[in-house]
Amino acid sequence: MKQDETRRNLIDGTIHVIARDGLDKATTKMIGKETGINEAYIYRCFKSKEDMFSQAFASLDEELVIKTLQHVTVMELTELDFVHRCRLFFNAIWRFLLGNKDKCLAFIRYYYSPYFQQYSAESHTVRYKPLVERAKLLFREEANTWMILNHIFDVMLSFGVKVYNGAVPDDDDTEEHVFRLIYASVQQYFKQKEREAQ
Repeated sequence: MKQDETRRNLIDGTIHVIARDGLDKATTKMIGKETGINEAYIYRCFKSKEDMFSQAFASLDEELVIKTLQHVTVMELTELDFVHRCRLFFNAIWRFLLGNKDKCLAFIRYYYSPYFQQYSAESHTVRYKPLVERAKLLFREEANTWMILNHIFDVMLSFGVKVYNGAVPDDDDTEEHVFRLIYASVQQYFKQKEREAQ
């Protein structure tokens, strides 16, 4: 097995174990067992367990940014009314998160852990710069686009966990509720011309 393939398998295994068992139980022994890769080989691919965790999170982070950038183009479809564009955009991200349970749970568990602040917060900010720059076109100049995007993702991730835990159903009503919560809290920050088009 080539080293790049081994690294990818270890990252995928790390994501699965963190999603299933949480960070505290995601030991190198457990990840080695999950992937069928000798535990000692982990340290040939990564500097440490923390490095492996942060690279697994980076992989999740990059995918979320790419998917969001792909879907944000719907906001440029001026033939649709603005609320409809927002609904299409937010719901596409929502469906992506719900369609990737392991990725979503691993992302949440890492993002809200001390590991994130220590090993990944700075690179996380850098990864989101292209998305922030693109989203700035939608919001008023004085709006804090970074905080708005964080809020949008926080609401989706928090309800994603509720769906996974069975606290709320994965249905159209939940999707609409999530959309309305997000839209109601961010609509005031859209540029005047967009708000007037609602």
